[in-house]
Amino acid sequence: MAILVFMKKYFFFTFLLLFLIIIFSCNTCNDKKSRVSKIYFPIDDTVKVKIQRYEKALFGIDLKNLKNGLKKLKSEYSFFLDGDLNDTMNLIQIKSYLTDSFIVNIYENCNKIFPDVKDLEAQFTKAFRYLKYYFPDKKNPKVYTYVSGLDYENPIKYTDSVLVIALDMYLGNNYKYYKMIGQPLYRQNRFRKDFIMTDCMREIAKTKIDNSRENKKLIDIIVYEGKVLYFIDAMLPDTPDSLKIYYSPSQMEWCAKNESNVWSFIIDKKLLYSSDPSMIEKLCADGPFTAVFSKQSPPRVGIWIGWQIVRAFMEHNKKVTLKELFTNQDSQSILTRSKYKPKK
Repeated sequence: MAILVFMKKYFFFTFLLLFLIIIFSCNTCNDKKSRVSKIYFPIDDTVKVKIQRYEKALFGIDLKNLKNGLKKLKSEYSFFLDGDLNDTMNLIQIKSYLTDSFIVNIYENCNKIFPDVKDLEAQFTKAFRYLKYYFPDKKNPKVYTYVSGLDYENPIKYTDSVLVIALDMYLGNNYKYYKMIGQPLYRQNRFRKDFIMTDCMREIAKTKIDNSRENKKLIDIIVYEGKVLYFIDAMLPDTPDSLKIYYSPSQMEWCAKNESNVWSFIIDKKLLYSSDPSMIEKLCADGPFTAVFSKQSPPRVGIWIGWQIVRAFMEHNKKVTLKELFTNQDSQSILTRSKYKPKK
């Protein structure tokens, strides 16, 4: 009897162990499929990001002594205060901004959602260490935050030396003013704190990738956009793919299930080398879904395909560096060397 009980326990624990191994293996496979291979390198401790909060410094000025207060800030925040502070009209405009009840309310809301930015500083430090690894000859930009007055068209501004984040465009998808300024629901869903890093990396990517080719065909557009997303892969390897491309879990699942169907559609309709702007827009333009497919499809499915092509290319050409990828404008060569062929 004791032997029988022992055997039952043995088989139970053996089965449990095998089950856990299978689950772990599946999760690992999914992770490898959805993410660029992580790069391990000596940590550069000199790369540490301190975010400068212009909005707090600006709203902290005594309005009775506005001119002198602004002059004290100018050296640290010259990107924002590049005008003549002795000009009365400039001072009037700044005071009007600081006393506008709408702006003041937004500023107060920003302070509630972002009482500090320590988590963002940690994320930027990690991302900029990757950036320094891949582009050692470039100096990482300084990072600033401000209140834009709901600049939904340019929530992130980037130059070689400055990265500026409009905090008021990341106050949560249910923030009262987003609907008021006419933003559709699919865009409101992106105005959340967890999209800040991907939005910033996207803007940086656009300055690293050669997009000067003229007479672009669909293949050129989707491969370029795929490179942008691959740059985000490289800078934010632990970030879920859904955040990188603005998809919900169900939209990610749709892409996984329909990848071969989408690719077959593009090939069968002879769209890959098409320059037809209307069809390119249908496959790549933003919106609630991709017009040529069902309403359950995510938007920009063509771009998602381009991302998979670039990922496959880098997987099959491991000696190619990011710089080499970004300067290569031969989309056909990238497709051919990617050996991209989604499973049916």
